[in-house]
Amino acid sequence: VCMDLEDAVAHEAKAEARAAAEAVLRRADLDSTRFVLRINPLNSTEGELDREMLERVAPEPAIKLMIPKADCSDELESFGRSLEVHRVFATFIAIVESALGVDQAKEIAATPFVSGLLFGGLDLSIELGVALDWEALLYARSRVVLAARTSGIRAIDMPYLEVADLEGLRKESEAARRLGFVGKAVIHPKHVATVHEVFSPSDSEIARARRVIETFEHEQEGVFILDGVMVDHPEIKAAMSIV
Repeated sequence: VCMDLEDAVAHEAKAEARAAAEAVLRRADLDSTRFVLRINPLNSTEGELDREMLERVAPEPAIKLMIPKADCSDELESFGRSLEVHRVFATFIAIVESALGVDQAKEIAATPFVSGLLFGGLDLSIELGVALDWEALLYARSRVVLAARTSGIRAIDMPYLEVADLEGLRKESEAARRLGFVGKAVIHPKHVATVHEVFSPSDSEIARARRVIETFEHEQEGVFILDGVMVDHPEIKAAMSIV
């Protein structure tokens, strides 16, 4: 669940939203593994106020922060270090949503504190002056996936904005999974079930993975044939990640 202090909040409501976030972070029963806070851009006045709130609360245990307009690895690392000084321990999901962010995606992914990249296609499409569709943004999406995988972190696709179009959601989610994304942000509860289904292994994928592992353990060889198809270390590793 993401609590948003940025785009979903009007300027005049920022202080109220920040106070609500502070109250949530102070709750003793907060499950930080299921909660992420999207703050305002680090180089903005509102972002500075968000930082002060986090330092004041010093939530425990470590929390996840979603960082918008992430386009500078040095800025991200400096922010993380400044939080640590005040005993605020956080990991970041960096939102790559600008041309500069895409260009710097590899450096951003390798930054300490960053545990995932979220592709922000809406803002990027506006900046580039291109359509908000799969073909126009395919190159940028691919850059984000490659950057994340290079650093061993997660790549998450942008939300599907047509709330009522569940067929379109499924189609785009399946394309995102094939490209290498491990998840997709959602903006409406109607989308949760579809996204979970698409990004979870199917029964046939689980069965295949188990057979790969069983055959590998029996054969004790790095390469073998299963159902007429060669299986080597990369597929064995993938099978182990599924089961």
